[in-house]
Amino acid sequence: MKIKDVMKQTGLTRKAIYYYEEAGLIAPSTDPENQYRIYSSDDVERLRYIRTLRRLGMPIRDIKTILQYPDQATLLLRKQLARIEAESSELALCRQAISVLIEAAEQSPKDGGRSRIREADLLAGAVEQERRRRDDYMRRRLMELFPGTMGKFMALHFGAFLQEPLSDSDKESAWERLVGYVDSMEQFDIPSQLAEHIDRMSEEEIEEAAAVYRESLQRYISPTEAEYEELKKEMRAQVEQFKKWPLNQEQTALTRQLKERLDRAGFYRVFVEQMRTLSADYRNYLETLERLQRDLNVRYDDHGMLTI
Repeated sequence: MKIKDVMKQTGLTRKAIYYYEEAGLIAPSTDPENQYRIYSSDDVERLRYIRTLRRLGMPIRDIKTILQYPDQATLLLRKQLARIEAESSELALCRQAISVLIEAAEQSPKDGGRSRIREADLLAGAVEQERRRRDDYMRRRLMELFPGTMGKFMALHFGAFLQEPLSDSDKESAWERLVGYVDSMEQFDIPSQLAEHIDRMSEEEIEEAAAVYRESLQRYISPTEAEYEELKKEMRAQVEQFKKWPLNQEQTALTRQLKERLDRAGFYRVFVEQMRTLSADYRNYLETLERLQRDLNVRYDDHGMLTI
């Protein structure tokens, strides 16, 4: 079956179908003569199932787990129901706060509801506390605290690891330090082409991109010994290929400059350390990278050259 037929039967766009394929949710076969994708009836059924779950707000990572391990469907569907119920509770509090402001605005049109702002703010604070218990709180909050390119960039590149709620005082403190650091740092220069691309992305697209990014990093998070050996082989091959690249000196020099700039700004001392506290996955990811560098003796020397 060709992709046009699949689009008609599922109601999905071409990009959405390719996205789910890239995320590993479907794996269509390929025509050996022209390399076109060939979709089966099972692919169509899976895509319909995926579409339904996405409409219900199910994260990509949970959908993939359900497709791979159907016996976990009940657990993950109940988890999604709990998310929805929590959101309903938040919406009820938001509705109550807005109703307070509307009532005040009607009674005193000139102040726009400000006469009861304290009461509304207490309700808004309760909403915030509810949100802090959600596993997507920090990722979403980054985009709220730092509107525009910066917040989206942070949510995209670090949101993949921020999958835990603020469940204890250590995390609360680490989160406050991280936010304070980002708020006080100088403007972070993001390449204009990348910035334009990020600016065009909606919050939902950022969420989905972070999920795909997380999936690509999953192999680095607590790999088995067999998986680690495979990663080591891949990195060794990448390093050997990099050494042959004509622009490797320029690239390593730029990397060294960026590392030095971030180091002077306290990025590794402040931001990375807070991330270690906020995310067990981030700690495990860094441990794997550090182990790979030790085992392969990969480092940047004083001249910005990659050495083995």
